[in-house]
Amino acid sequence: MVISMEFLDIMLWASLFIIIAGAVLPKKYGYKVAAAGWVLFGLRWGLSTPEFYLVEHNIMYTIACVLAIPVTLYLAYVMVKDERESLMVLTRAAAISSIFYFPFAYFTWLGDWLIGVTTSITLAAVNALGNNATASGNIVTLNGLKVEIILACTAIQSMALFVGVVGCIRAPADRLFKAFMVSVPVIYVLNVVRNTFVITSYGNQWLQIAPDMIVEWTGELPSYASFFWAHNVLAEAGSLIALVVISYAVISILPETLTYIRDIFSLIQIDNIKKNLRGEKVVEAAPLQRNK
Repeated sequence: MVISMEFLDIMLWASLFIIIAGAVLPKKYGYKVAAAGWVLFGLRWGLSTPEFYLVEHNIMYTIACVLAIPVTLYLAYVMVKDERESLMVLTRAAAISSIFYFPFAYFTWLGDWLIGVTTSITLAAVNALGNNATASGNIVTLNGLKVEIILACTAIQSMALFVGVVGCIRAPADRLFKAFMVSVPVIYVLNVVRNTFVITSYGNQWLQIAPDMIVEWTGELPSYASFFWAHNVLAEAGSLIALVVISYAVISILPETLTYIRDIFSLIQIDNIKKNLRGEKVVEAAPLQRNK
């Protein structure tokens, strides 16, 4: 059963407001409030699994949604049990990301403005490759095949993620600015490349691979196969690789983040999961010394 998006949106915003509250409250209360927010956040995405598998046909997001509930439950448990600093830093990053993203999602005029700008730039890029695409509103048409540019196509979520990462770290302003510049503007440019690739591949039917299988799974027309492989597989994989590379660049500029990342990853090691579930405390990762 696919749960209504309205209900899931209410859950998402409720979880983010609770996370923000947890980030600003004194630690005595903040850890418990933030943990509740993370549990609701994980539940929201876990309930979205049928949507991404049956409707969006997005394999990567489906896997992420399947893992969302057990991961957030576990991390929330550790957060309350040990009041672990790395998890509060993660909470602050999520809070800042939410505050950055909220205006674009809540104020229709602002979201539409960003969609319009992205559509215009994408259209120019598609036609710069020798295509003859047209746009009506936020719908780009190439060779009779239409692609709608929505808010998710603007990379606002990924940009918000890195705004949160940069914003939650205490470091000199010059390094914070450098980290921002190698992440947020670069993500937007790469996203235009991504949109251009998807529209060009779909409009020119470059990736008609196993169309019968795609039709059977999605119920779409055979021409959809090129969109599926370009958007749901290759573009998603490319985005993941880009985020890894950008993350490495940000960590190189802000090595303070690596301490928290190491600590969070230590929590999901099998031996440490067993220790935490037995009620034992796992030693926190030691801060790294920045080279002068």
